[in-house]
Amino acid sequence: MSARIVDTYITYRIITILTKDWDEQEAYKYGIIDKKGKALRKSKELNGSKEKDSYTTLIRFIFNLKRIIEKIPGGRSKLGSYTAAALLFLKEEEERNEKENL
Repeated sequence: MSARIVDTYITYRIITILTKDWDEQEAYKYGIIDKKGKALRKSKELNGSKEKDSYTTLIRFIFNLKRIIEKIPGGRSKLGSYTAAALLFLKEEEERNEKENL
């Protein structure tokens, strides 16, 4: 699998997780996080593959990013989440284009 495909997939995952409300996250459905995204259980306390898959290292990273974005004025709104996700995507595309032009 090429690096571009992996990059595209990871970008897609970041955007989809970042733009979902906390109560729409799989980790919320399993009682791992609360309605504000605060962890209720640690990753080592998770049982079964579904719980572990809903709270991976990438997902925890995105949750931390989402909590930081929510501290910015307007960051708690859906529009704020989409804006932050779009900015991340655009920054990644810009970096990719710079590498290709070298």
